[in-house]
Amino acid sequence: MMRFFKKDSIDFVSKFTIANYGSLIFIVLGLLLLLLNGAQLGIDFKGGTELIIQLDDKYNDKNKVVDYLDINNIKYSSIKSYGSDKVRILFESESNQKFMNDNFKIISYNKIGSTISNDLKYDAMQALSIAVLLIGLYIIIRFDWYSAIGSVVALIHDILIVVSMLVFFSYEFNTNIIAAFLIIIGYSLNDTIVIFDRMRENINEYSNMRLDETINLSLNETFNRTIITSLTTLFVVISLFIFGGGSLRGLSFALIIGILSGTYSSIFVATPVMMFLRNKYYEEENEGDL
Repeated sequence: MMRFFKKDSIDFVSKFTIANYGSLIFIVLGLLLLLLNGAQLGIDFKGGTELIIQLDDKYNDKNKVVDYLDINNIKYSSIKSYGSDKVRILFESESNQKFMNDNFKIISYNKIGSTISNDLKYDAMQALSIAVLLIGLYIIIRFDWYSAIGSVVALIHDILIVVSMLVFFSYEFNTNIIAAFLIIIGYSLNDTIVIFDRMRENINEYSNMRLDETINLSLNETFNRTIITSLTTLFVVISLFIFGGGSLRGLSFALIIGILSGTYSSIFVATPVMMFLRNKYYEEENEGDL
């Protein structure tokens, strides 16, 4: 098996504090950016009409399409390039875009009412909440409540990191992004379970070893596997980002950030939270067994 680092070569525990402060600062900055700029909602969540038009010899770039809209006083909420030869335009109402049918080749037309968009927002939040709760329950059953809280904190961390990056790079939030969140939750959880499994084995095997030493040993033993898994997954998602076209750009970007954050949080968020809780409460809970 390929190894990037020698076994026991990294002291992860000594880096927990600075990593936690770094995560906290990044998330706070991301939330401030979200409050100041707001999330850019897609048609799925705010309703309206979406047109994707084919560029031609006359209108061969986005700026010329913008000029046409402005000259004809056609109001739109946003306009973006969609791949190399298309433009995506969002309208808050249907009436403003009908005039375009005679001048552009319409590739795609979608209209979503406000009632449907509100239902989609509610269903999306419900799906994320249920996923996180079920994951917490699963970790409690398989491991313990220290590990469950650490896992849930890491998942929330990953979602906030992805949200911050989407806002920073002006990606819109739509149903594809919710799908990306669910994929990221599953990926991050899988990585965390592998690490916690090794920790449980080593805690039982090396009962005389201090907890921080056992955690360092476990993280070093699983680190190369974590890096290889993350890299191979990233290669696929980066290819999707480059070649997947405009409709998958937001999804693939969210997955790239989520995979990086999920790999990081399994080591530097879930593990230190579990370690802190176990150090604080394990002996108290087991005093009656002595």
